[in-house]
Amino acid sequence: MVVEAATPALPVAADQDRGLDYNLVRLEADAAAEVPNDLMRVTLAVEHNARDAAALPPLVNADMRWALDLAKQRPSVKAQSGEYTTQPEYAAGRIVGWRAIQVLELESEDFAEVTALATELQQKLQVRAMEFAPTRATRLRVENELTAAALRAFAAKAKLITETMGAARYEVVEVNVGGTPVYKSQRGAEMAMMRAADAAAPPIAVEGGTATLTVTVNGQIQLR
Repeated sequence: MVVEAATPALPVAADQDRGLDYNLVRLEADAAAEVPNDLMRVTLAVEHNARDAAALPPLVNADMRWALDLAKQRPSVKAQSGEYTTQPEYAAGRIVGWRAIQVLELESEDFAEVTALATELQQKLQVRAMEFAPTRATRLRVENELTAAALRAFAAKAKLITETMGAARYEVVEVNVGGTPVYKSQRGAEMAMMRAADAAAPPIAVEGGTATLTVTVNGQIQLR
């Protein structure tokens, strides 16, 4: 359901001798809608510790290659390796070892597939984060609908102001259109998945929920 709202500002004092410098009204209108989060992203990480930093890359690379090969078995899931970092470990003020971490990003519209893959990957990787969001196609479709609704709300408010102020008509001086998506994460599901380290365990059920998309139109009109 689309919700439309608008908030006008007061007009400035009239000055009949100047073009666009009199009877100006600044107003704003918006339209919002709840849309399904139909895209799921999961971030996992390979992590290893060793006394010698040189020993870490082969360990991390082996686990990451295993994870990417496993991901290839699920074509509906996009998998991509990410940032690799090495950090020293200290004890009594001196370096006693090293830790290497590399992340793996999973993304899919098939929640069951990406959840099953993430559960299986936890044999060697750890889940770091989970996020749900509208796909680009869903976002663009809804934003187009909301843009039209917000512009109609802007025009309706401009007409109301014109009639209320006793003007004969109005002209649009300036219009700006912007969108503000709000995404929802699923922290509870993330924690549950992190505990499901046994690959034999069935994947947990997840629900993406919804996101609120808002398109705002603001600008100025001149009363004539």
